[in-house]
Amino acid sequence: MHDLRVGDLVIREMDDRGQVERHIGEVLSIRARVQYIGVGHDWREWWDVTTASLHPFRPLSMPGYRLRKAEVDQIDRLRLR
Repeated sequence: MHDLRVGDLVIREMDDRGQVERHIGEVLSIRARVQYIGVGHDWREWWDVTTASLHPFRPLSMPGYRLRKAEVDQIDRLRLR
């Protein structure tokens, strides 16, 4: 499941008393659980990877910060390791 992308079609299968139901769906958004390292306490948040914003904020009420992938040189420069 880790390689799903927005727009991918998926099949949901469920076996109920020997019967199989199949439902086809489309991936609309992808969320990630982020755990922050070195902040002094256990801090985790859900982020919507599609919009790079905190979940479950709606676009109009969203705080101004965004999630982006950290590059190795940025981590070293900011002494985050």
